[in-house]
Amino acid sequence: MRKIYSIPLLIITLLLIASIIIGTSYSIWIKTNNQKDENVVTTSCFSSTFTEESTINLKNAMPISDTSGLKKTPYTFTLKNNCDVNLKINISLDVLNTSTMSSNSIKVALKSSNIFMTNATLLTNLSKKTTPDIKNAKEAYTLGEDFLGKNATKTYSIWAWMDENVGNEEQGKIFNSKIVVTNTAIDAELLTDKITELSATDTTSFATDDPDNNIRYIGANPNNYVYFNCSDYNNQSDSTCEKWRIIGVFKNVTKSDGTKEDLVKIVKDERLGNESFSWDSKKNGVGTSTVDYGSNDWTDSQLMMMLNPTDYLKSGYTIDNNIVKDSKGQAIYQNMGSYYNGTSGCKPAAIASGAEFTCTSIDFTSTGLKNDSTRNAIESVVWNLGGTASYTSASNGLASHWYGYERGTIVYSEHATTWTGKIGLMYPSDYGYATFGGSTTDRATCLAKEIYNWDSASDCYSNDYLYKSGYSQWTLAPISSNAFNVFYVGTRGFVRGNLAYGTDGVRPVAFLKSNISITNVGDGSSNNPYRLILS
Repeated sequence: MRKIYSIPLLIITLLLIASIIIGTSYSIWIKTNNQKDENVVTTSCFSSTFTEESTINLKNAMPISDTSGLKKTPYTFTLKNNCDVNLKINISLDVLNTSTMSSNSIKVALKSSNIFMTNATLLTNLSKKTTPDIKNAKEAYTLGEDFLGKNATKTYSIWAWMDENVGNEEQGKIFNSKIVVTNTAIDAELLTDKITELSATDTTSFATDDPDNNIRYIGANPNNYVYFNCSDYNNQSDSTCEKWRIIGVFKNVTKSDGTKEDLVKIVKDERLGNESFSWDSKKNGVGTSTVDYGSNDWTDSQLMMMLNPTDYLKSGYTIDNNIVKDSKGQAIYQNMGSYYNGTSGCKPAAIASGAEFTCTSIDFTSTGLKNDSTRNAIESVVWNLGGTASYTSASNGLASHWYGYERGTIVYSEHATTWTGKIGLMYPSDYGYATFGGSTTDRATCLAKEIYNWDSASDCYSNDYLYKSGYSQWTLAPISSNAFNVFYVGTRGFVRGNLAYGTDGVRPVAFLKSNISITNVGDGSSNNPYRLILS
């Protein structure tokens, strides 16, 4: 395991004391030692500030429902990271030895920046029971863990109440506890190293059985979530970031400078804009289109132009007054890179031969890439554009066959076999190799079955995290027997062809730069994605 940097770990523990007394009338009393001033702990390289803003007050309370419990005034505090070091935040509740009431009578909830880190749950149902931080405690439960970036500030709220199902046996008993907030300076780990390390022992979530032994996540819902395209990487949450999925670590990926590295490949968890797009809609004679159905050459497709900056425009093409023109001077697309730049742009649209592009507008100011931190994290690589005309049988349509087709040179007359750029789409082989299989059809059987007919093997697609039942998805691979068909993943689980000017869902795919690290806060689950360290 290779660490990017290491600093001495300094733990700051802030203890907040609260006693809950339950009498014969079922009243709950919380006595809180209120801190009126800020707690500041400082060293030469590390400091944070703790500020209380409100306390829990449950005077004369009764056992109540979750809805009522969450209407109570929470205990609220703010943490500020005053230094250029990343912090791991751990918020726990230590149950004191003097407590006689059962911990499974207490319900809790935790919120950070208006996002619930822990929904209303019994204290004993929390997934992480930990060692108490204080001497006179008998047990401890982690309410939540978080990441606080350099010079960032976050506010947290904690609710506690007596579960509505508590019986008479708890009358007259006492529940005493302390809330413990721990800030720890954290090390970073390369994302590639993290995935490689996990895959060495976890054969349920990973496979390395493609021809190049790339490390791939597999299954219906593996822990491969990562926060990406964040408006604020110092405060990563569901409200500031998108969730993407890690497809895996791919070996010897060729970068734009000709060098090769092992790179992490990611895909947006949901389709772009919650709508469907054409892959390409150009008319006959415009660009590489030879019919009125669009072209399946990714290098001059309108979808490529929507997703990528102008750096990767096809050789011989020009931009005039923000309109992309082919080598004959015909308009192809307007506002190239609108998704990449996070600006207003145009959807892929049909153009009459020789006519100017007519823009069907789309606004990517909130759904496109949000900042240079995100853009600079994406590596420019060589994407393979090979296709096939034969894919409907077990002798030519398996995931392993697709892997070869994509890296081959079989394309329609003079269409490109590679393209250098930043944003692409998934391949049919990515989809095929992502399955875990099921009880009826296991992974080995799925990989021995042509993906064209996966609609007859629900175990294959339903246990594949890249499958989406609500919409079909474009891939990057063309049908090589004509100039206008592109492969897509259907809602019934198969991979088949669609006209380029048809509409399917678009899930952007990218390779991250090899030097990108993650914090040790997230575990890759949907509720706790990995956090990238980006400036």
